Amino acid sequence: MDTTLAAHPRRIGILGGMGPAATVDLLQKIIDATPAARDQDHVPTVVWNVPQIPERLAAMRGEGPSPLPGMIEGARALESVGCEALAVACNTAHHWADELRAAVRIPLLHIAEVAVEALAHRTPRPDTVGLLATRGTLQSGFYQRALEAQGFRVQCPDDREQAEIDAAIRQVKVNRASEGRPIFEGVAQAMLDRGCGVLVLACTELPLLLPGGTMAGHCIDTNETLARAIVKQAFAGASHQR
Repeated sequence: MDTTLAAHPRRIGILGGMGPAATVDLLQKIIDATPAARDQDHVPTVVWNVPQIPERLAAMRGEGPSPLPGMIEGARALESVGCEALAVACNTAHHWADELRAAVRIPLLHIAEVAVEALAHRTPRPDTVGLLATRGTLQSGFYQRALEAQGFRVQCPDDREQAEIDAAIRQVKVNRASEGRPIFEGVAQAMLDRGCGVLVLACTELPLLLPGGTMAGHCIDTNETLARAIVKQAFAGASHQR
């Protein structure tokens, strides 16, 4: 008799499309983070990959419609098909995290919370953290608050560097990551040279610009930390069946 126990992990909803490449990157990292021996061992996910959700930065500037109704529509659709937790493959969208949490009954795995938790357990622990993100994420302040609550000093790019980070992110969104990579590398190296022990890549497009080599070891990929949190959530208390 076959007595192998087959786990039944929780179904996780991915609210994506902000942007599409970052959503695909998150899905790949969920696969990479799962210790699977066969197809059935992987995390069941349902993805709402709708790029037509309004632009987050324009909304924060008061220059466009809010993305929140579209985000809530997607989150409720994911909940309706049996998802037991929700993750959002966009850092800036977490400006509306409280409203999104209030709109559904399932828990939201907050991308900044899980990234900062991972950083807090990093050895050696850095004193100063460089924060690379969209202007909207920086202005919202949720990363700075989470990092400072854990005792980290936070350094952000200067105005010129932020303009370069914005440009690099745009290159990913228009399928020209190779053109954005050297721009990103220049800013990242400058911040490391100024004493940042670790760089938090707090935009889900930025990991797609991350080169190999030593720089990767100095970076926290928020898509990767979110993927690991998703796997942990999916298998926490998962039921088993003979």
